[in-house]
This record gives sequence, C-alpha cells and structure tokens, in this order.
Amino acid sequence: MRILQVVHGFPPAASGGTEVYVRDLAAAFAAAGDEVAVFTRHSDPNDRELAVREWTDSAVHVFSVNNTFHSCDSFESSYSNPEIARIAGCVLDEWRPDLVHVQHLTCLSTGIPRQAAVRAIPVVMTLNDYWLICHRGQLIDLDGRRCEGPWDGGCARCLPPGALAAPAAFRTARALQSLPIPAIASAIDLAAHAWQAATPSERTRAATVARLEHMKDAVADIALFLAPSATLADAFVRFGLRPGRLVRCNQGISTAPFHGVRRTESQALRIGFAGGLQPTKGADVLLDAVERLPAGRVIVDLIGNAAPYHGDARFAEALVDRLGTTAIRRFGSVSHDRMPVVLADLDVVVVPSIWIENAPFIIREAFAARVPVIASNLGGMAEMVRDGVDGLLFTPGNASALAAALSRLLDESLLVPALRAGIRTPMSIEEDAASLRQMYVSVGANPGNGVGTSRSRHGRVSHTATDVTAIVLNYRTPEQTWLAVRSLQSSFVPPGDILVIDNDSGDGSVMTLRQSLENVDLIESRENLGFAGGCNVGIRAALENGAQFVLLMNSDAIVEPGAIERLADAMRRDRTLGIVAPVLLSREEPDHVSSGGIAFSERTGRMRHRVVGRRMSALGSARVRRVDAVSGCVMLIRREVFAAIGLLDEAYFFSFEDVDFCLRARVAGFDTACVHDARAYHEGGRSIGRRSARRIYFGTRNHLRLAGRVGNTATRPVRLALVAGFNAAFVLVSPESPLVGGSAAFLRGVWHHVVGRYGAG
Repeated sequence: MRILQVVHGFPPAASGGTEVYVRDLAAAFAAAGDEVAVFTRHSDPNDRELAVREWTDSAVHVFSVNNTFHSCDSFESSYSNPEIARIAGCVLDEWRPDLVHVQHLTCLSTGIPRQAAVRAIPVVMTLNDYWLICHRGQLIDLDGRRCEGPWDGGCARCLPPGALAAPAAFRTARALQSLPIPAIASAIDLAAHAWQAATPSERTRAATVARLEHMKDAVADIALFLAPSATLADAFVRFGLRPGRLVRCNQGISTAPFHGVRRTESQALRIGFAGGLQPTKGADVLLDAVERLPAGRVIVDLIGNAAPYHGDARFAEALVDRLGTTAIRRFGSVSHDRMPVVLADLDVVVVPSIWIENAPFIIREAFAARVPVIASNLGGMAEMVRDGVDGLLFTPGNASALAAALSRLLDESLLVPALRAGIRTPMSIEEDAASLRQMYVSVGANPGNGVGTSRSRHGRVSHTATDVTAIVLNYRTPEQTWLAVRSLQSSFVPPGDILVIDNDSGDGSVMTLRQSLENVDLIESRENLGFAGGCNVGIRAALENGAQFVLLMNSDAIVEPGAIERLADAMRRDRTLGIVAPVLLSREEPDHVSSGGIAFSERTGRMRHRVVGRRMSALGSARVRRVDAVSGCVMLIRREVFAAIGLLDEAYFFSFEDVDFCLRARVAGFDTACVHDARAYHEGGRSIGRRSARRIYFGTRNHLRLAGRVGNTATRPVRLALVAGFNAAFVLVSPESPLVGGSAAFLRGVWHHVVGRYGAG
C-alpha cells in the first residue's frame, strides 16, 4: 500500500509528540512492506517561501514545504493557504498514494483533504488536539483559562494582534520586516496591538465563527476520524462529526529502544518534566509544588525548551529566572533516541498540563520506560493514568495538590515500586500500524503492496444504498472513468449497483476497464449514442433491476465520500423533489464553485450556473435550494420521474438534455434542487475538448432547440434571436472558442436547428 502521512512538522526539525509519532509510524509501515511518504512543513527564513525540499528518512520519502507565513495576507490564509494546497496536489499527482492520513494541518492548509478527494484518494484524519475548533489548538484563552470554544457566537479576545488587518497591511508589514532595521519588529508589534484594540469584538467573533464553519466544510471529504481519547471524541461530536465517522483508538509507540535500558538508583526522588516551557504545560505548577517539598529530597529534570507562546515570551522569561536552584536540572531539548536513557534515570514523570490534553506522548514514553506518572486529573491524561495503579492524579493547576502527591512518594517507600508494577506496556508502533492498515482498507485503500499492484477497490463497505444505481458513461476516458467509479465505491454509503456504459469508444477502453474495475457491470453500446443515448442505455437497465433512484455521472466527475448519502437523504425527506444534484467544484481549483444549480429564463432563454467561480460561502445557508435545473454531470433522479416524462431526449446528443429533462420534470410536478452539503468535482471537456468546434455546434443547436420548446409561444422568435445572440457573443469573446472554427460551428448549429437536424449532427 502507498500511504501519505500529512503532519505539520517532522524530526529532526520538529520533535513534538505528534511529529515523533508520525516518524515512528511511517517507519513501521515501511518495515512492513508499505511505501510511505510524508508531506510536512519547515520554517526557514533564509529559504524561498513555499519552496519544497525532498529527502529520504530511512525508507520514508519526505516532502517539506517552507512556510514562514510570509505569503499570508489575511487571517484565513494562515490556515487555508491555496498555494500550499496546490503544492500538496502536485505531490499527490507525483507520488500517487492509495490513502492519505492527515495527522495535523496547522501551518499547512485545510485545502489538502479536498486535493485528495478531487483525485478520489480516501482520507483518514487523527484528531491530535482541538485545532479544528480553536485556532490556538488548546481551548485556552489569553489569561490561561480553559474555555468552551467559539460555539456560541465566537471568541472575542484570542486572535493574534493584527490578525484581522487588511491584506494591504499584511503585505506592508512583510515588506518592512525584510528591512535591516532593528526597531522595525517592535514598531510592527505596536501597530498590530493598536489595530487589535481598534477592532470591534463583533468582528473578532465573526472571524472565529467563520473559521469554525470553514473547518467543518474542510473536513467533509474525510472518510474516517480517529480520536486517541474519549475526551477529544466528545468534543468533536459537538463539532458535528457523526459517530459513524469517528473511531476511538489508541496510539502506539516504538517500544524497542526501551528494551534492555537499565535503571539507576538514587537517594533523592527524581522527578521528570518533558514538554515546552509554556503556560499550558504547567511547568510553573510543578516548580511551585517542588518549593513546598523538603529541601534536598528531590531532583527535577526539565526536558524541553523555553519559547514564546503564541508570540508572548513573558512566561518563558519568568520561568527561566526560577531555574537557578540545585534541585533543578535543565536538559533543554533531548533527541527522541535518547529519551529511553533519560527516562530510566527518573522515579516519576509529572504531566501538570492545565489544558485538556488528548493523549500525551510523554505518558506512553514513561510507561514504556516503566516510570509511573503523576498527571492532572483532566482529559486524556486522566484516561491514560490509572490513579493509584500506575500513577497518581491531582487537581489541575493546584500546586498544593501536586505537592501532596509528590510527598506521598517521599513518605511511602513502597508506593513507587507498587505503581511501577502496575504499569501496562503500551501498544507498540507495529501493532498500531497493523490496526491502522485495516482501517485504511475499510475506507477504500488498496491492501496490496507496491506500485505495480492493481489500484481497484477490493473492500466494499458493508452498508450500501441498495435503492441507488449509479451510471457512469465512458467515451475514450478509461482512466477518468476508473477514478469516477473509485470515488463511488469509496463513498461512506456506496450505491447498491454501479453500471459503466461504454459509448462505443473503440480504443481499448472496454478491456482496460474490465481488468481494472471490480463489482461493476460494464455494458457496451454498439454505437456512440451521445450523452443522452448512452445514459438511457444505463437508465433502462437500472429501472429493469428495480432501482428507486438513478445517479447519472460523467466519467470526468468525482463525488466526495458523503455526497450520495446526502443526495439520497434529501430525496427521501422530501417527496416533491424529483431531481437533486451536488454542488459542482472545479477539479483544477477545488475551492471554487463550477455550478450551484442552473437558472433558466423561459422569457429570454438565458441559462447560467449559480455562483460559478465563487467560494462555497456564496451558496448561502440553505442546505437544499430549489433551482430550475442542474447539470447532468452528477444528477440523482427519482424513479417516478422517468415514469412520468420518459428518458433523456436523445435528439440533443450532447449538452442541454439535462436542462430539458429538469424543465420537463417541473411541468410534471417534480422539483429540482441543489444539495449544498453534497459535493462533486468536475474537470469538463474530457470527451469532446474544451476548445472543440463541435462543442460550439452542439451548444448553439441544442440551446436553440430548448428555447423553442419552452416558454410563451408568442415570444418564441425574440427568445430564439436572443439565444442566437448569446452564442454568437460567446464565440467572439470567449478564449475557449476558436474564432474561425467556432464561427463556422455556430452557423452550422443555427442552420441545423432551422432544418430540424439533431442527434449526432
């Protein structure tokens, strides 16, 4: 299996728990025979912004993008960076993984999961903290207090100074920072704080609410979420993740380095703290507690560096002033490889965090070294440490309570050995990798090893939409058709049946698809029947097999994992809906809408796609919006519609048959709607070419045919003249139309409409 891990940092440049875990996990996958790559970030002010470095860490290939945030010009671009998402897309195209596992997106871009979805690659995400909910990641406010997050109207105080400044201000600040003037940084900092003071709290709240909604949208393409603690799982149920998409799972650790490490004895109680010297980690709580203990009885090893916390260095500076006693030994940053030896020199590890930690890596390391843990009675820490069995719990932030727990270890000589005996060996990283691999297969990843294996889907999700039959039309696009089918099979709730109709490709497509696709029925047409005719072949077969809903899908389209479920749910909830479609997004620019439904004027004959070229936010808040028509690119149709109005009109052959079908359905009493929380990605132009003169011919002829069949009969001549004008203007001004060939195709389309020549033309 080819696996791409996505994480915000990678050793040796980053040595946090998540980063170390990803390195060990990638190595475990590679040792088991999988091919593994990591997409990550580094920060080098001397390197070109967004430059990509590549190297190999043992058998793991690493792609690292340089992000110092100098390319950001807004608060939104600090978490949703389109250029980093584009770079990730290039890595996906180059490396072609079977699955993407997102470990963290901070300092990267929330657009990365969508880049994978556009390519029909399943995505799994581990929830390592609260970053999707809180931009600070820890649900801690500026005063160091735990907060509930931006649920009720947003947060008013926690955005960094100047975060909501205008893009021009961001660019000016970057330009000034590049000047070799020492006072510039202080001036920019003062200006940012002044800007923040002048920013109304309502605007700040709105920005955090907008971020929260953006995050919900950004993770819609993720097939499965993994929560290392029940605490975090509960928080993300509130975030909106359905229980079926959220799995509680433990994380492993590389246990081999801890084998054979010998413990040393000491007269003093040796206490260890590992983590950043920042307010949320609670190092100050530990120092306060140690000051309450008898002098000379304890030694504290501080493992970690003092660094600014969200740009504020005051805590770190104040802490450094307290470290000059004989009881405190500073280790600074310790490499992951040395941690087993360092931990073996301890009697207890203290984890005094005041934020609701998820599943601290240091607790797993301590237990692997057979060292008991004293931890805050909070969140994942309290889930991992069994009070009185393998450690002790104390009231979070309470130095007196921590001092009392440490005093017990001093006074009760048998307590440390008893706690050590109660430690259970944590899950190994190899066991973790094997478990994850099974999860990857369950969401559609190929369980085979190596580049040469077939990339068709072998595992089917047990729960399918048995009343939905999907029809994918192929005409000389076998690779695109394979992707389209894979996206259907990788859905949270796949269709009960998938029919692939080959429209007389004559290029070997049939053989290619038969060899690469499983669990589909492939039907060959003996002639090219066009889009309408080819789809009708599949529709007849689906209706004969009892399908209640028929999903039409172009070969150059890909549905996101939840799209089919949401489309069918909208139909089942509202019997007046006869046709529904997802929002179509551009496969080239996944953040931009290609169609949010179609508006058609029966008075003028003008047809336009709603909010084309705009962001998803332009769709509005309605989940289901009734429209005049939807694109046949991806369209779910109720069985009763066919019974009432028949099949697609084959006279159109290519284009406008979808609009015609929706308008005929409306006359028969069926509404058409666009379901905004269902998405698909469309490339367009694969079968006939974007600049093809044939596209102009069919578009002109069929637009005139449609305009002549709808609307007021008395105004038909004016309507037809307007439609001819619309198409002529397109030929003259659009870069997608060849001027000479397009003009000839336009005239031929008008003439064939006049003489009634339709079909293949």
